[in-house]
Amino acid sequence: MATRFIFTPLAAEFPASNFPQLTLSNRRPALAFDATTAEACQWTGVAPVGLTGTLTARVLYAMASATSGGVAFSVEVEAITPVDSTDTDAADSFDSANTGTDATVPGTAGYLDVVSVTLTNADSIAAGDLVRFRLTRAVSNGSDTATGDALCVAFEVQDAG
Repeated sequence: MATRFIFTPLAAEFPASNFPQLTLSNRRPALAFDATTAEACQWTGVAPVGLTGTLTARVLYAMASATSGGVAFSVEVEAITPVDSTDTDAADSFDSANTGTDATVPGTAGYLDVVSVTLTNADSIAAGDLVRFRLTRAVSNGSDTATGDALCVAFEVQDAG
């Protein structure tokens, strides 16, 4: 797989409410996603030339305190072609959410792990599109049983190329 997008917590964009807190984990920027509230953030980029196949999002995370249970994240894609009739001042046009889980968080708080999310709903993304990826901790998913914050330290999107 070829990496096409890499985003850090410092590049995250936040909605007006229910967003993860920007924090530090041993001086590393992280987004702290709550265990009981579906908090979301997003990143914006331009889809590169050569983008092919099904996309996979990878959420690099650590748990702030939990050492057992599972965690789930959902990812939504919004792709806007420059000639689309989407009013970017007033509307969102995200495709349906895709969800990925990690059934067992690391046994030590602070250890890194990855949740992979296959983006079968990718809003017909094509090279040159303005694209946003929305990341949400899927707290209502039955697999999200870990307590405390999940700390996202990086978010990447790969394709089959």
